[in-house]
Amino acid sequence: MTNKKLVGLGADLDALIDTPTVRKGPLCSVGTVLTSVDEETAATLRRILDTRTVSSTAIAEVLSQHGQTVTAYTVARHRRRGRANGCRCAR
Repeated sequence: MTNKKLVGLGADLDALIDTPTVRKGPLCSVGTVLTSVDEETAATLRRILDTRTVSSTAIAEVLSQHGQTVTAYTVARHRRRGRANGCRCAR
């Protein structure tokens, strides 16, 4: 690759950060729960989702006990949101 092709590469890569992501499709079931509960409960759920010592299975079981249809796979995918293999919910 020549230096001529690299001119502007850094600027083009930096521009990717400022480009808003386009979210296609509905929220995942975890995202739906987060938008449907009160702010205090949503904050608690977000904190638990960010706590890696709590398993996705345990979170899904508690949500299911409270009438939410959420699988452990969906919780794990939501935890990876923003990555290529994560859900579409905003990070």
